[in-house]
Amino acid sequence: MWISDLIQAKRWFFISLVAAIAIPSLTLVTLSQFANEMTEDEALEVATVAVKNYVDENVVVDVHVSRYDHAQVINQRNKRIQYSYLKLVCPPSDAWVYDWLDGNDRIWVNLHHHGETIIKAPCPNSNQSRFLS
Repeated sequence: MWISDLIQAKRWFFISLVAAIAIPSLTLVTLSQFANEMTEDEALEVATVAVKNYVDENVVVDVHVSRYDHAQVINQRNKRIQYSYLKLVCPPSDAWVYDWLDGNDRIWVNLHHHGETIIKAPCPNSNQSRFLS
């Protein structure tokens, strides 16, 4: 008898529990009726796109500007001058690191001072034209 008393006392809890389980289950069953099976080639193509979107082959370099006065000077400049400071950190155009990178990959530099980002931008690409670099 104590079980029926418990069910009567907690009726809204049990109704909510059943609804919380039944509604998502029915939704999944309904959606699975519309699912299409992929061939192995299609699945490999989808996986390739997912991996390319997930893997970022760019090299990211975090540079900490340790002195407060230097960080303030860089921070107070316009974006073009900030980028000039950032380029001082970039490797030269004939550096060996560019041999490892694909043509679309870049070296990104994050200049920051105690966690606050000053500027975040890519280095000039070595194999492209040196416009604005």
